[in-house]
Amino acid sequence: MVGKNKVRKLFVGIVCAALSSVIAVSNVYAFDKDENSREHEQLEQENSQYLDDLEQTEKTLEEKEKYSEELQKQISELTVKIKDSNSKIKKLNKQIKEKQAQIDERIAAIDDRLDLLKSRLRSLYMAGDVSTLEVILQAKDFSDFVDKMEIAQSIAAYDDNLINGLKKEMAGIGEEQEKLRADKTSVEAEKKQLEDNKKRINTLSSENEAIIIELTQKKQNTEQAIKENQQKQQELEQALSNYNKELAEQVRKRKLEQQQQQSLENVGNGTDNNETYIDTSGSYVWPCPGHTYLTSTFEEWRGDDNHGALDIADGNIYGSSVVACWYGTVMATYSGCPHDYGKWSSCGCGGGYGNYVMIDHGDGKVSIYGHLSGVAISEGAEVVPGQLIGYVGSTGYSTGPHLHFEMQYYGVRYNPLDEYE
Repeated sequence: MVGKNKVRKLFVGIVCAALSSVIAVSNVYAFDKDENSREHEQLEQENSQYLDDLEQTEKTLEEKEKYSEELQKQISELTVKIKDSNSKIKKLNKQIKEKQAQIDERIAAIDDRLDLLKSRLRSLYMAGDVSTLEVILQAKDFSDFVDKMEIAQSIAAYDDNLINGLKKEMAGIGEEQEKLRADKTSVEAEKKQLEDNKKRINTLSSENEAIIIELTQKKQNTEQAIKENQQKQQELEQALSNYNKELAEQVRKRKLEQQQQQSLENVGNGTDNNETYIDTSGSYVWPCPGHTYLTSTFEEWRGDDNHGALDIADGNIYGSSVVACWYGTVMATYSGCPHDYGKWSSCGCGGGYGNYVMIDHGDGKVSIYGHLSGVAISEGAEVVPGQLIGYVGSTGYSTGPHLHFEMQYYGVRYNPLDEYE
């Protein structure tokens, strides 16, 4: 009776498990893994282009900002020069005013001399038009003749000197006026040239500022696009993770069904059976020959997430050979990441793995080799333990050169060291 009840319970368990498996299989088959991979790869390519665009935008923006600083410096220098020109013009206006005052004084003096000459001529006219010869001929004797001759010569010389002096003073006044005007004209022309240059540079500065605003907006848009791109990648990675978990759950339930079936069979013969799902037997090859120091272990927790892999690194590991740990088929590779250097955030390549190789070892086991500097194997290739597949690097989300070695069983990570016990 007890045996029948046990069989009945086991039978019900098998039926429930079978129904759950059908639902799980339905959900798993609804997921298109290839499409997920294609979308992820496309997003990686877009993200790479975004990063290149962002780098170029930031470089151009930096150049434009330096150019803006230079233009502002030139504007400041021109402003000082224009101020100096205004000071010169003001000084020249003052000098012109002073010269004009001097000119007015000289003209007044000339007018006085002209008035004196006019007065003398008027006196001579009133006295009668007596020529110099008549004055001489009227001399009483030789001595008087000499005296009269000297007087006549003195009057003539005075007239000549007065007229010549007036001419020289007028000529000097004209030259001083022309020089002042020329100086002022030169300074005004210099000032106009400076103002034209300032206007031109102000225009260049305004145009440059408009470019800076446009580049800043472009930078912000690109950064936003990168953020959205990474969000989409995370969603795809999460969808893939959910798919792998569902697949693993499906396998687990199938194994459970098998175990229950085995238990059912053992009910009649009184035996029991415990099944181990992960076969840890065999002789796996270490993936990075000559380098065994672990900087991170499988059990390491990073925030809310288990690292889920081994990080192999030492001071001279960069460029070292990476080999297949076991027989298998290369199911996926990625070699498009150029960001081979230490960084504190993901560059987006390879979903964070950077350049990587994934090998399917059969029976649900997959090994992953991440952050490679180069890939030396092609997708679809058959590999044997110890075969070269790539080289250690620091691509993807990597703070420095190391090998990310990960093992999965139907999409669920497990400790790779289990294969070396």
